[in-house]
Amino acid sequence: MTSREESRMRVAGTLLVLAAFILCLAAGAPGQTLYEYKDKSGAVVITDKPPDKTIRGVRKYEYTPETSPAPAPRSTATEEKTLNVPQRGPQGPPPAPPEEMENQRKEELKRYEAEEYRKRDAAARKLEEEAMKPAPYSRETVQRQNELLERAQKIRSGQDPLPAPKK
Repeated sequence: MTSREESRMRVAGTLLVLAAFILCLAAGAPGQTLYEYKDKSGAVVITDKPPDKTIRGVRKYEYTPETSPAPAPRSTATEEKTLNVPQRGPQGPPPAPPEEMENQRKEELKRYEAEEYRKRDAAARKLEEEAMKPAPYSRETVQRQNELLERAQKIRSGQDPLPAPKK
């Protein structure tokens, strides 16, 4: 084939593709069919694939470019005012001064630390009480008591986490 024939073939192929594209646009896109139904578990299913014939209560929706509703216009500022959205501004309490906020944070931290200390102390006391229960003297008993006392000391000092609460 010569270069002239190749050039003619390219032009013909391009024209053929262009003609097919124009035909597709002129034909118009077909509408879409949607199916809505409830499955066995009661969930609503919306799909473009037809469901089984055994499913009852199927709603079929046909959408075509001519019959589809136009998109709703965007809301305007006047419509947004009717939504009862609380407006920001001077009606709210003014923020506290930085010194007062810092004092509030320090007080909250002190309360948290006091509560944490109380919880740790209570957990440590429980372990100490368990270690001091009367038991027959044996090497295992003494070892268990020492382990409980060491754990209580570590909990009290914050080295061990608090034991999980029993249900």
